[in-house]
Amino acid sequence: MARILAFFVVSFLGSFLDPFAPAQAHAESRHRFHVVIDPGHGGADFGTVAVNGGVRYSEKEMTLLLAQQTAAQLRARGISADLTRTEDKDLALGPRTEMANRLKADIFISIHMNSTQTPMITDAEGVETYILNNTTEASSKSLARLENSVLGPDERQGDTDVALILRDLRLDANLSESKRLACLVQQQVVAVGQRSSPHAISTRNRGIRQALFHVLLGAEMPSILVEAGFLNNAHDRDLILDPRSRRMLASAIARAVENFRDTKNTDIAAETLSRCKVR
Repeated sequence: MARILAFFVVSFLGSFLDPFAPAQAHAESRHRFHVVIDPGHGGADFGTVAVNGGVRYSEKEMTLLLAQQTAAQLRARGISADLTRTEDKDLALGPRTEMANRLKADIFISIHMNSTQTPMITDAEGVETYILNNTTEASSKSLARLENSVLGPDERQGDTDVALILRDLRLDANLSESKRLACLVQQQVVAVGQRSSPHAISTRNRGIRQALFHVLLGAEMPSILVEAGFLNNAHDRDLILDPRSRRMLASAIARAVENFRDTKNTDIAAETLSRCKVR
């Protein structure tokens, strides 16, 4: 009952905020587009690990390499970019999105690498991009259990029911834009391997998916998680290790972000969403 009442309180307050929408839109037009990039894992958390020829490769190292290059490519396009970590250090999930929220980032991108359940099976390959799944019954139950743990200090001091509803509304409001961002990133990354260039790289298109990734839960802006290939696949691993290939992948992500920014609230954005298929 308390949660229902809280919903009406939020709806009632929202009706008074509408008159300020033009002023907010004007302020947003002067806002420099800002991206927070999250290199997955770090410190004692190696993520997935692969060994080849006596050399051990860890996800935490590979994600940092790609995140750093992506930030450089974004800045070259005049887009502000920050990393949740710039070195090999421990970083819990909560502070990653807390940083993005504090900096009022326009989008949040978490970069990871995939792995097969059986490390010796190395034929799985390709890139896939995820959005937060908060629509199925199973994920909704999990979200309900997690929401209290990701409420910020200011939210915990207030009415918990109102805070939870506000968070749910933010997740719902960002869902379509997260989907659009995921679609653009996946398209650009896959297109890198389709361009007629002697330096073209090949990456398998594993599509856009949705899952309950906790690192995306706290984000108050459109957010995605990119699985940039399989670490235990030599081809995918080399795409990150090779400076030229890594730069091409990073450039593809940056190009998608630029496209996302420039087509917001346009017919192109609507068309992108209509064609975007999520598994």
